[in-house]
Parts: sequence; C-alpha cells; structure tokens
Amino acid sequence: MSSLKSTLHLNENITRLFEAAGCGDLGAIAAMEVNELAAILARANQQFRVVEAMPDTAQLDQWITTARGLSDTATWHAGETSAEPEIVNFEFDPDVLEMIAMSPLALPLPGKLLASKQVLVQEIPEAVLLTAARGDVSMRVGTKSPEKAKLSPIIKTPVTQGNYVNTISFGLKKEEVNRARIRSTQEFLDPNIKQPTVDHKALAAERLQRMRAAAPETNRGVDPSSRRYIRGVLHSNPKKIWCGALFTLACHFLIPTGIFAAFALLLKDNGFSLFQWVPSWFLAFPLGVFVAGLLYLTISFGCSCRICGQKCFVPRNCLKNNKAHHLPLLGNVFAVALHILLFRWFRCSFCGTPVRLKE
Repeated sequence: MSSLKSTLHLNENITRLFEAAGCGDLGAIAAMEVNELAAILARANQQFRVVEAMPDTAQLDQWITTARGLSDTATWHAGETSAEPEIVNFEFDPDVLEMIAMSPLALPLPGKLLASKQVLVQEIPEAVLLTAARGDVSMRVGTKSPEKAKLSPIIKTPVTQGNYVNTISFGLKKEEVNRARIRSTQEFLDPNIKQPTVDHKALAAERLQRMRAAAPETNRGVDPSSRRYIRGVLHSNPKKIWCGALFTLACHFLIPTGIFAAFALLLKDNGFSLFQWVPSWFLAFPLGVFVAGLLYLTISFGCSCRICGQKCFVPRNCLKNNKAHHLPLLGNVFAVALHILLFRWFRCSFCGTPVRLKE
C-alpha cells in the first residue's frame, strides 16, 4: 500500500480505505469504473468506519485515470523485479509487541451475524502472519490503552537457515479444542437443528446427591439397621481407602506371625529339638512383614477421613467418638479396617461421620 499511496498521492485515511476495500494495486483500480469503485469504497467505509467524508466522483475519476496511465509501467517494474522480498519476523519488534498488548481481544463472529450483514467471505481481509511477513507491513490499532500494558514473557528459540523462527510463545497456556462441540455453518444457521445444551445445575445436583446418599439399587432389599446397609457420604478416593484397610490388616497379621517365625527358625538352627518341625518356608513371614510395612507406609498411612481429615489407620492416644468401631484387645484401627473390607463403609473414629466406598 506504500507504493499506491505515493503514486496516487493519497493521504493516510484514504490509503486505509483502499486497503479495507481490497483495492491494493494499480491494476485493480484501473480495471474499475467510477461508480463501481465508489460503491466498493462506500461499502468498506460503512463496515470499518475509516473516513468521515467519502471522496467525490471527480477525485475517483482522476485516480482511475492516473492508475490506468501507470498500470503498464507498474507491470513492467513488477516483471523486472521478479525476486520475492525477504521474509521478516515482526513478532520481536518492540512496537509490534506493544500494539499486540494494547489491542482488544478478538472474538469470532457468529455465522448469523455475517449473514444478516450480507458479508461475503471474499470481502473479509486476510490476517497478516507476523512471523513470516514479506516486505513492509502496515498495521492500525483503534483502541488506545490508558497505561502501558504488561507484556507477557517471550521465549526465544533458535533460528534456522533462512531467518525462519521455529516456535514462539508468549507464556500463555494453549487449550485443547473440543472437536465434539464444533458445528458447521449450515448446522448453525439451520433453525430446525437445536444446539445441544448442558444443564450444569442438574449435573451439580446429581453429583451432590451421589455424594450424600447411596444409589437406590445399592441398598435394595437390605435392612437399614444392618451393618450391610451402606450409608454415609461418598469418599473421594474409595480404592485407596480399601487398599489401605487391606494392608493394615496384613500388618496386624504378619507382625506377630513374623516375630514367631523368626524366633522359631532361630531356635531350630541352635539345635532345639522342640522346634525341629519348623519348615524353612517360615522365612516368608519375616519377609512379609517388611513388604506389608512398606505398603502400609506408602498407602495406608496417607488414608484420611473425608470430613475431619484425620488419619484412618494411624493409632492415636486421644478421646474417640462414642460411635467409633472398636474391638477388645485390637483397638480402633483394626476394627475400622475390618469393617471396611466386610461392609464397604466405616465410621470415622474421631468425628463419627459415616463414610461409604460405594455409590
């Protein structure tokens, strides 16, 4: 557009009007009539509001005459300089970065709006690729920021041969496109096709209902006073709680068994006739104590109540809830773990809230 501005002696606003109308070269202007060019410029100015007063027909006729006289010379110069201009990356230009920071957010126009305004696809100007522009680029921003916006951090990458930039990032997280929600323009404009809607309130209410109470089929035919009746709020990680209960019971079983097996094997090696019957595979019990203890520390130790956040399988010398699970000589931890494996729900030993592991 800089060559068109100098040859036809256009001012800045008229140059932008020609750019918005898609008349970017002398040949396109020379091929038009006065009325045709006036209609195209008027339609472009109506959409983009570039100038306040349109040029008159005499001025347009003068520009068309000048363009027709220079079109042959421009064609000759274009053939003489057949080499393409060098590709330039403008995204590292400070002026361009400031322009992008103060520019308004671009939103996609709906198809119905474009159809109501009778905007054709060929009338929509193409965007300039700032990372691979050829020659000079003229850009205009209509929104002024009251203060200089903070620029996002730029991650520069090595440049390959030919001055092509591999990648550039402004520190923004790129979101994935949900292809299931993409609709064609025909589907969008067709009044008979209803767009699917998601009732978020209904989904939230359903999720809240699943958390508060079990599904009807879960307790169908079970006496509500029985321990088999699953009750309580749904735990956020039921599989971890179930595995933690399993490894807790394994430790309760393997620790005394492993101690006895190790003591019996030691007495057998020392020649005590009373322990000669002890088989060698008893060594698996002391090894099992190590494996079960490792699983207890990695999984069971981190299991906690959904309500109060207290550890479910860690013994504590404090006052327990009067409804807590308890077995004589075995304590609360063993009782909670056993109750989880048998009935798929438990009552927290500290706050007394029932927590279930099934929906």
